[in-house]
Amino acid sequence: MKFVNVRELKNKTSSTLHDAENGDDVIVTLRGKPYAVIHHLAENEIEDYLLLNHPEFKKKLKNAYKEYLDGEIVDIDKLIKKTERDIGRI
Repeated sequence: MKFVNVRELKNKTSSTLHDAENGDDVIVTLRGKPYAVIHHLAENEIEDYLLLNHPEFKKKLKNAYKEYLDGEIVDIDKLIKKTERDIGRI
């Protein structure tokens, strides 16, 4: 793991990205405090990253887990048929 401040990031962007590509997470600091993380993302990981960090998707996952804990379980075949109807496939 490396730390760079904003000025270093501006002056050494390629080097910083190269470090991330080689597996080092890079913590970007602003005024001495952590501000952002640069983490290498392979092409095949982009979809997972977008889904897991999308606020609406996270909200739906949280609600689904709560329903599961409350015993609100839905038959998968019924769910598939309902989803197909909702998107207009049937």
